[in-house]
Amino acid sequence: MPIKLFDLIRRSDQKTTGYSRALQAARVRAAYQRAYFAPAIFNLIPVETSLIGSMAVDSEWRLYYNDAWVATHTVEQNTTLVLHEVSHLLRNHEGRKKAAGARDHQCWNTAGDCEINDDLNAEGLPLPGDPPLPEKYGLSAGGSAEVYYHQLPKASRLDRSRPTAEFGPSSPDCGSGAHGERRYWELPADDGSAGGVGGVDRVKAELVRREVAQRILDRCGEAGDVPLGWRRWALATLTPKVDYMATIRHVVRKALRESTLGRYDRTYRRPHRRQTCYGDLIMPTFYQPRPRPGFLIDTSSSMEDSQLARAVAELGGLTRQLGAGIEVVVACCDAAVHGVRKVFTTAQVELYGGGGTDIGVGLHTFIERKRDPIDLLVIVTDCHTAWPNDMPPFPVITIRVGDGAPPPWGNRGANRVITIEEPEAR
Repeated sequence: MPIKLFDLIRRSDQKTTGYSRALQAARVRAAYQRAYFAPAIFNLIPVETSLIGSMAVDSEWRLYYNDAWVATHTVEQNTTLVLHEVSHLLRNHEGRKKAAGARDHQCWNTAGDCEINDDLNAEGLPLPGDPPLPEKYGLSAGGSAEVYYHQLPKASRLDRSRPTAEFGPSSPDCGSGAHGERRYWELPADDGSAGGVGGVDRVKAELVRREVAQRILDRCGEAGDVPLGWRRWALATLTPKVDYMATIRHVVRKALRESTLGRYDRTYRRPHRRQTCYGDLIMPTFYQPRPRPGFLIDTSSSMEDSQLARAVAELGGLTRQLGAGIEVVVACCDAAVHGVRKVFTTAQVELYGGGGTDIGVGLHTFIERKRDPIDLLVIVTDCHTAWPNDMPPFPVITIRVGDGAPPPWGNRGANRVITIEEPEAR
């Protein structure tokens, strides 16, 4: 959708009170260069601070800027930095970090920077300083933050040698809007009190994202100058999404409940509720054993990094759902089984493999398990494997993250196949 420079100046004048003309010029130029970004750019709330080196954003769409830094850089450099920061918010890096189960916010920030900066660099926009770029870490351009996060845990630590007060695209801290961790220089959350600085709530933020996405698709019909990554993002944003995690939680909860239904055992660890009636005769009490799930991860060479990240995220969701004290038996499998171990959190998981695919070997390992047998098995795989014809003796939930064929018994009895086909959100 075309936008006139006069309209941009007139609209910006309505929200320029209290911040520098250099930043005003950068915002106007950014919205002129990328007219489809205008709704997001003009919803940013500028906040001047000397506690950061350049610019950053928080989760409520407040744009923090160092006026001295902005004044000493060109309009083009400031414009690129505004586009960089607003991209963190549009791509919802804060929410995606939580969904991916990422814990290292600096590494995630660097991964998000790589996702954004490769597009800016390809357009020839001037990135100030020494910004994180995929090729800087030996990675290919066009990847997502989730993929980069798992590929550069060592590389991102190089950025930690920089002073922590330096912020911006060349350092690993662009604010809570990029990684969800509130920084000491950020303002308190907007509670509507007098004198506070307002912010953009999550509902409005999502509406802004959808408006920007629609403008991108409209622009694609008029001209082909929208970067491919943003076209994919727009399609992913406007495509209805299925809450796969809710479906998986429901299926796992039901299968675990049914697997232990009617199973009771005796114990002397606590007194019988009617022990006083039996005198000196000590009676056992009954208890229901805790369910013991298994988790099989396909680590063959056909599994992409994003699919492995999805597997670890699903395991994290399962351990959180089960709560403290319940262990999950995890195994990695390509053409052989690797690293069978009990875990309570995803931090204890190590991925091995990279060869051919034979999920049947992994199934056989769990079937033949004599000590601490499992009650349920969750498999995350692209299904590019030969499946055994015989149905396992326990319920199997197959989370299909590729286009291979699911097991022939995948939906028999308590077994379920859940196919995840999300559009690429880059």
